Amino acid sequence: MLTISGTLGRLYLGDLLEWLHLTHATGRLFLTASDVTRSFDLYCGRVAFASSSKTSERLGSWLLSRGLASRESLLRALVLSQTRGDLFTVVLEREAGITHEALVDAGRTLATALVSRILREDQAYFRFDPAQPIAERKHVDLEMDCRNLIMQAAYRADTHPPSDRSATVPYTTIDPNTIELLFWHIVGEIEGELVDATALVDAHRTFVAVGDLLNRWVVQGPPLLPIGPDDAERVLRRLKGNKPMRLEDSPTLVWNLLCLVNGLDSPGTDRAAGADEAWKLAGDDAPAWIHLILENTRWRREERAETDGALRRATLARIAAARKLADVVGLSEDVATTSGALPMVLLELVVTGLGTSSMTGPTLQGCAIRHLLPLVGQAAGMAAGMPEVLLAALSSSPARHPGARLSRLVGLAAGELIALNECEDQPALDADPTLTTALAAARKAAVRAAKPKSEQR
Repeated sequence: MLTISGTLGRLYLGDLLEWLHLTHATGRLFLTASDVTRSFDLYCGRVAFASSSKTSERLGSWLLSRGLASRESLLRALVLSQTRGDLFTVVLEREAGITHEALVDAGRTLATALVSRILREDQAYFRFDPAQPIAERKHVDLEMDCRNLIMQAAYRADTHPPSDRSATVPYTTIDPNTIELLFWHIVGEIEGELVDATALVDAHRTFVAVGDLLNRWVVQGPPLLPIGPDDAERVLRRLKGNKPMRLEDSPTLVWNLLCLVNGLDSPGTDRAAGADEAWKLAGDDAPAWIHLILENTRWRREERAETDGALRRATLARIAAARKLADVVGLSEDVATTSGALPMVLLELVVTGLGTSSMTGPTLQGCAIRHLLPLVGQAAGMAAGMPEVLLAALSSSPARHPGARLSRLVGLAAGELIALNECEDQPALDADPTLTTALAAARKAAVRAAKPKSEQR
């Protein structure tokens, strides 16, 4: 069977699932509606597992919200599965004491809830990938008949109105349809620049490939990232001295820690918005988690990249600037510095992805980064369960949110390596002496922090 994709209305979702059932299809079905991508593993035409790019719609959060396991045991299982490569359900049975039957029951109710939420949407973009290794990683098999699943989901959609939707931050996804539309939007923006047709084809191929890579990274679960060798050395020195990890040691590792502690999202649970908050939420297990991450070759990069030095200096400049701007935007220093640093983590990811193949000229490259970065920030931030302030900082949206405002001001102070959009605070500088003073101090701090240690006074 070949990969198929397209757009369908909610009335035709049942037809798609019925066709997959009748053809005894095995693979993964992705359904993207509004701000979320839900995935359904099919084995011989029946739904074997279901998950989502939204943290609150994944199995761990589902178990937590229903009181089937403690947050501590679920977090430990999540960390072990991410750092040792074991299936989350396998670790849950082994470490959290959840029975296989309980996992199947929870998975079935989750799958029904996910389909019911899709049925509330006017349309969804779908993609069925038969190349996914479903049979090899089928520890829990829900064995759900597609026809019954649709009927149960439709009943749920009619009797359970949505209660957890929020329009505060406009989330988006990185599905292939979005990436395709975004590329041609970017080409339209540079309409006046002469672009060779062959080079444009190569640029399109690169952009689509990068989008596919980023999409798979986001929808697989907590979107962790590999740590560079210099960051690993700094963090290990801190841990050896029995000291907590700092944001300056490794913003990427802070991103990973935030992904893990925020990876369980259910009503009443705390979420971390800063590096210090994440360390405290991890509690006594934090050093052990860090060691697990750094001991896994998947999450530790052995080779230094050419851009490591420049990106670190730019990140330190943003952290220093954020400290000076925290009060003026109404954020704590911990949250402000984290909000200032994390966009650089994703910038490194996007630049590295686009750098795998040449794009057509600096104008197209710059437009691609400018449009792709906030999109990745929105999708990855939601997949990581980041709180609203960090989502706003990563996407610069909504514009008036303190997190978005902090990110723009930090960019202005630190030399604007990340130009997501024009700084809307610029007209207010002359009218607000407090902001003007804070921004001047932030610029000085950023310049000082970006200098090599030998030049600092």
